[in-house]
Amino acid sequence: MPIEAHQIKQIAGRAGRFRTAVQDEGVSGNDIDKSTTSVGKSQNMPIPNLGLVTTLYEEDLPQVRKCMVNEPDPIMSAGILPPTAVIAKFATYFPPSTSFSYILLRLHEISLLHPRFHLCTLRDQIGIADTIQPIKNLTVEDRIALCAAPASAREPGMANILFAFARCIGENASGALLDIPEVSLDILDEKLTIDKNYMYRLESLHKALILYLWLSYRFSAVFISQPMAFYAKRLVEERLDKLLAEYSSSPAIRKRIQKMQRDASRKLGELEATDAIPNQSEQQNEITEEPSLPLPEPIENQGIEEQAAAGVLHNIGAVIKSNDRTIRPKRAFH
Repeated sequence: MPIEAHQIKQIAGRAGRFRTAVQDEGVSGNDIDKSTTSVGKSQNMPIPNLGLVTTLYEEDLPQVRKCMVNEPDPIMSAGILPPTAVIAKFATYFPPSTSFSYILLRLHEISLLHPRFHLCTLRDQIGIADTIQPIKNLTVEDRIALCAAPASAREPGMANILFAFARCIGENASGALLDIPEVSLDILDEKLTIDKNYMYRLESLHKALILYLWLSYRFSAVFISQPMAFYAKRLVEERLDKLLAEYSSSPAIRKRIQKMQRDASRKLGELEATDAIPNQSEQQNEITEEPSLPLPEPIENQGIEEQAAAGVLHNIGAVIKSNDRTIRPKRAFH
């Protein structure tokens, strides 16, 4: 399914951003053209903050232009999660042996909200809660922090890494990066090869390092190897860049990707043609179910060719994945 206008605009806003609004008005910033800023001030007018957005492939550009001129549907409600203090207070009403995932689900069931808000789904949080449940000595606050981590226990290998990190917190053990065997740093000593499995392993290591750095800001006394984690993360990113460059330079692979892009563009045209035909039965039946936010499939479950072809349906050469689970807007479907 192609992404919608409001998603295209969000990605375009990130891709085309040049400077902050404060810098654009000439308040601060060393990279601002002083002469242009002075002209804007003399006319008492803000300087236009313009950016350019393009696509990796020319055939995707018309869809981006179409979405940029369309107004997005209004946001009917905003997704929220209960504050940490509320979850901690609610957990005190249950026996200490109660599964933390059950506590979260129970709180979700009995919560009452204003119609302008809805509770976000707990798919990733429940998965993490069940993964770290066997670990003793974790406080409620520790479990809440771990459940908010930018990770998913459904991803291959991530459950073991989450368990290892949580064990370090619960046992107050050494969280030095080299003391955690679940973080496979040995891959950096291997020869770089153009292989899907090798790339997946690099991506898994990159996610583990991102999670380690995220935890190092919240449990600084445990995860003490922040500089080493930053260095290892940079090495992994350099290898990933080399792999992608080598892979995309193959003529045979480029030909296959172009064919997949043509097929995807054709399917997109068929979808648009189908949407243009009104369906009387759909117009008569009102949708009464509560809308839900579908979670994207992990990109590592796709092949490299499928990832490249997905750029046609996404209409832009980038995939932005937000790790912020505290507020997620929810649209109403009509």
